[in-house]
Amino acid sequence: MEQLKIGVLIDDFKIAKYQAEILEELAAKPWCEITLFIKKQKSFDPFMKHGRFALYRMLRAVDAKVFGKNAPFLAPVSLEQQISDENLYTLQTVESERYDEVAQEDREKIAQRKLDVLLNFGFKQPDAEFLQVAKYGIWALQTLHEPPGFWEVIEDIPVSEVLLVRMGSGLDAGMILDCFKTVTHQKSMRKNYEQMMWRAHMLVVQNLAKLAIQKEAYFADKPAKTFFNDRFSFSEVYPKKFFDPRFHFADDLAKKAPTNLRMVRAALRLGIKYLKFTVRRFFPMDRWIILFAENRNGKSNPDFGSYKRLPLPSIDYFQADPFIVDEGGKSYLFYEELDYKTLKGYLLVAEYDEKQQTFVNPKEILRKEYHLSYPNIFKVDGTWYMVPETHENRTVDLYEAEDFPYRWKKLRTMLSNTKAVDATLFAHDGKWWMFVSQADKEGFSLNDTLSLYYCDDFRTDAWIPHPENPVITDVTRARPAGQLIEHNGRIFRPAQDCSGIYGRGMVFNEVLVLNETTYKERPAQYIRADFADDLVAVHTFNKSDRFTVIDAIKSR
Repeated sequence: MEQLKIGVLIDDFKIAKYQAEILEELAAKPWCEITLFIKKQKSFDPFMKHGRFALYRMLRAVDAKVFGKNAPFLAPVSLEQQISDENLYTLQTVESERYDEVAQEDREKIAQRKLDVLLNFGFKQPDAEFLQVAKYGIWALQTLHEPPGFWEVIEDIPVSEVLLVRMGSGLDAGMILDCFKTVTHQKSMRKNYEQMMWRAHMLVVQNLAKLAIQKEAYFADKPAKTFFNDRFSFSEVYPKKFFDPRFHFADDLAKKAPTNLRMVRAALRLGIKYLKFTVRRFFPMDRWIILFAENRNGKSNPDFGSYKRLPLPSIDYFQADPFIVDEGGKSYLFYEELDYKTLKGYLLVAEYDEKQQTFVNPKEILRKEYHLSYPNIFKVDGTWYMVPETHENRTVDLYEAEDFPYRWKKLRTMLSNTKAVDATLFAHDGKWWMFVSQADKEGFSLNDTLSLYYCDDFRTDAWIPHPENPVITDVTRARPAGQLIEHNGRIFRPAQDCSGIYGRGMVFNEVLVLNETTYKERPAQYIRADFADDLVAVHTFNKSDRFTVIDAIKSR
C-alpha cells in the first residue's frame, strides 16, 4: 500500500492534547507519514478584545477556573521533538476575522511537497486556492456552533456534534466525511468542548485509513457540506432550537459568540440550571422498573402505556435490562437488580404465574464482586447461553446453563482487557456477530460508540474486530438495547438514545449491510418514555413468542 503523505497546519508549536493524540496515532501507522508542518502566525480571536463580548470572556474565565483542571485533553502539548528544519515550513497569512489568505509563492512551494492531506490544527478558513494544495484537500474537525460546545450547554441541547470535513469555500462547499455525536456536558462549556473533541479525534485516523485503501473512491458517498443531505440527527427527534441552516452554505454557523446582552440571558439560564442540580440532590433517586405485556397474535403490543409494572421489592432497589424467554410451556424473565446500598448489580430470574398474571418467585442466578447487568440470553442447539455485562471486570464472558434457568457456569471469556457493555450476539449468513459498546481510552464514554466483532463459532475467544470499528459514533443510537429482531426478511437493532440523560429513549435501526468489510444501518423507529406521565426514560426492549418486556425510569 502506498503511504499517504500528511501535512499539518498549525499556528503555534503547542497544540491541544487531543490533536497530539491524532499525530501520535498516525505516527504509528504504516500507511501514512507526516512529512510537513506548516506554521503561520498566532491566530487572533476577535471576540477576545471587543467590549461587546466582555461578559462572555468573563464567563469563559470562570468556567475555565472551575472546570479547567478537569479538562486534561485541552492541555497544551509541545511539538518541538516532532518538528525539524526539514519538515517545517513557516509563512505569514493575511488574516481577517474568519479567513487566512496564503500568498501564491507559499502555495506553490507547499504544492511541490506533493501532500495527500493537510490536517488543519490552527488555521482559520483558508482561501479557495490554498484548499487545492493537497491532493485530497484540507481536513478539519468542526463544530456546528460557535463558540464550540457553548450553546449546547446554555440551551440544554442533549447532543453535541463534531463533523470531520474536507474544507470548502464559497460555491465549493466541501464535504462531510464523518460525524461524531456525544452527550452534552450539563454544566461546563469548557468540559463540553473538551469531551466533544476528545471523542471525535478518532475520526481523523479512521477516515485516513479508509482513504489509504480506497483512494478517490473514498469520497464517492460523502455528502456536500451544505446541509442538503439526509443525515439523521437529533433535530429529527427533538424540536429545533436554532434557525434551520439547510439553505445556507455550511461555513455559516448557526450561533456565534454572545454579545453582552445575550450573555445576560445565557448566564440566567445557566444559573437556573445549577440551582436545579442543587435542589435535585435532596430528592430520592430515580428508579428503573420493568414493564411487560402479552403479545397479540405473536406481535408486540405497541401501547406501552398499557404494560403492567413489576413491583420493586423496596425503595432501596431498582430493576432493569429485562430479557424474556419461553421454555417448556413456561415464560421466564431474566433481569438485573441493583441494591443502592452496594451499588452492585446482580442477576435474577422470575417465572410467570398464570393465576397471578405476573412474574413471581425471583431467584438469584448470578452474583459477583463486580457489577452485573444485561443478562443477554439465547438458545443454540438445545442449550441455553447467557452473556451478562461485566465491564467492571474488563471482560465479555459467556455462560452456559447447567440447570436452566437457575444454575449457570462460566464457559469462557470472549473478550478480555476491555471496558465493554451490553454485548449482543446475532447469527447471520453463517457467522456470529457481536454488537458491543466499548470505552478503551481514558475519558471515553460507554454510550456513544458501537463496535462490531465476528467469528464462525460464538464459543470462542478469537473474535475478529470489524475493520470499520467503531461502526456507529452517535450517542443517540449506538449502545445496544436488546436482541436483534428479524421481521419479514429485515433485521432491526434496538439501540439506546443516551443523549441528555442515560437511556432517554430507544431507536430501532434497520440493518442494511452486515458483512466482514461493511456495516450500514439506518434509524427506522424512535420510542420515547412519554407513554406514562411518571416515566422519563426507556432503554431496553426484548420479546419472546408470548411476552414483550421493556424497562423505564420512574421519576422521583
